[in-house]
Amino acid sequence: FKEKLGARNYELKDLGLLDLAKDVPDDATIVIMLAPTIPLQDAEWAALDRYMDKGGRVLLTLDPKADPSMGQLEGKFGLKMVPGDLTDEKAFLPQRGSPADRRFAITTQFSAHASTTALSRSVDKGLILIDSGALEDVPFTDAKSSPKKTVTIRSMESSFLDLNNDFTFNKDTEKQQRWNIGVAVEGPKMSDGKDGWRALVFADTDLFADALVQNAQRQAAVIIISGPLLDDSIKWLGGEEVFAGDIVT
Repeated sequence: FKEKLGARNYELKDLGLLDLAKDVPDDATIVIMLAPTIPLQDAEWAALDRYMDKGGRVLLTLDPKADPSMGQLEGKFGLKMVPGDLTDEKAFLPQRGSPADRRFAITTQFSAHASTTALSRSVDKGLILIDSGALEDVPFTDAKSSPKKTVTIRSMESSFLDLNNDFTFNKDTEKQQRWNIGVAVEGPKMSDGKDGWRALVFADTDLFADALVQNAQRQAAVIIISGPLLDDSIKWLGGEEVFAGDIVT
């Protein structure tokens, strides 16, 4: 993950809690938050909100096993995390031959967006969603600001949120549908004419996890589970969407 960001000439800096409680540094091009396990304080969410109002860019992943909250950004993005673990009895990757394999759901549902350009071209067998959650729409806090929201990744129609934690679909309490996994949100233009804030929110932090794989020659290599998704996400957040689809190796 860090190597790919470095390949795009980004310098990585840790954003400490004391920094975030005050304000996001002025030189922060993109803020990345990968599935916070401890809820952020109100002051920290407020600092991120101020950063967005200045045209900030955020990549935020959530996870069923992490803290699902987004503070006041929930209303800003018009999104919230839905309780439950994404499970699919039909479209999944067999691992150990047990019902738990159904949490390795597979999807081929991608929207036309700069952040999923290369992904939609290169993933012929589908994208693996490992123990994912789901996102749903909520009203915008400021409806007059008219942010643009695009669902970029959905699950397959056979997937459901396993509320009973039994890996089996229960038609009385659970619902099969295409759940929202990734969403891009874009704020209105700034008063000076510059592009507004941008955010990418994902309900599965494992999309950006490392996986050890072997090629046809049985040579091992480390890849990111979602393939080119990180490259195009960073390009879109950084305002370089004209290069989306160019895969960096």
